[in-house]
Amino acid sequence: MDPNVSVVVESYTHGEGSSLERVTLALEAATSMVESGEVLVADSSGDQALAQLLRERFPAVRRIDATGLGYDEAKLKAAAAARGEFVLYLDGDCIPAPGWFEQHVRALQQGADATGGFTRYDGAFFGAVESVLDFGFMLPAKRRVLDCYAFNNSGFRRDVLLAKPLPPGPMRCRCYPHAQLLRRTGTPVRMVPEARVRHERQPFFRERFRQGFDMVAAGWADPILREGRLARLGLAAAPLFYGRAVVNDARRLVAGRRDLELRPWQVPVAAALLPVFRLVDLAGVVRALAPGGRDSGVGLEATEAATPS
Repeated sequence: MDPNVSVVVESYTHGEGSSLERVTLALEAATSMVESGEVLVADSSGDQALAQLLRERFPAVRRIDATGLGYDEAKLKAAAAARGEFVLYLDGDCIPAPGWFEQHVRALQQGADATGGFTRYDGAFFGAVESVLDFGFMLPAKRRVLDCYAFNNSGFRRDVLLAKPLPPGPMRCRCYPHAQLLRRTGTPVRMVPEARVRHERQPFFRERFRQGFDMVAAGWADPILREGRLARLGLAAAPLFYGRAVVNDARRLVAGRRDLELRPWQVPVAAALLPVFRLVDLAGVVRALAPGGRDSGVGLEATEAATPS
């Protein structure tokens, strides 16, 4: 495999509460996949136990000190320090399936400037339902240009990423506006459906509220987006954000049933639950649209991807 590959594992999610054991699993997977490239840890957690783990069990892994940096910023610092022509990102709370490394690298070697794999939460039925809520933009998982990617499972030509970094904005991760920027500038993110990871499930209410906030915040990061135009309506836009999310959920659920590993009888049950779960997102939308919402800091703690339209 091409030696000019850097795999970056982050520790921001560990700082948010993911266990050290989960980070260990991600590092074990990354180091077993990379034979002649390098593995880096973008360490923003500041956890001395993690630093000790790296010294004792993963001495070949390069630690990039990103203490105090945000999720996106830590990853960009690691990209700047990487030696590879290609940079692959695997979050510390994600476990890749066999072939993950090879699938991303092959697509990049064949000419893709950026790649996005398929992410699904751990767990059976509820893991699948929550995957629709947070990663539904990947459904169905097939080869195409992505409107949004998940930074927890992605790859880039390093020169493209450094030349076109994620735009600023009050979001924990700005994958959606970044994907739109890359698409407009002729370097789109291409889906690699075979590059799959399992993502640790998140605290439900925290995750949903933050994702709702980020629906609006995506428009602040990139005012060209429809989210930006809707946000100008103020609180009157809240039901529009909610309704559009519910419609997208239903469409993606049906199209991605097999990718989600759902049985046919489970689909109508999931369809009934999704609008109810989205009510928590609606609360986040209202918080963002309310006076002072943009300065509240909620989005700086939000999860991997704002849900695109």
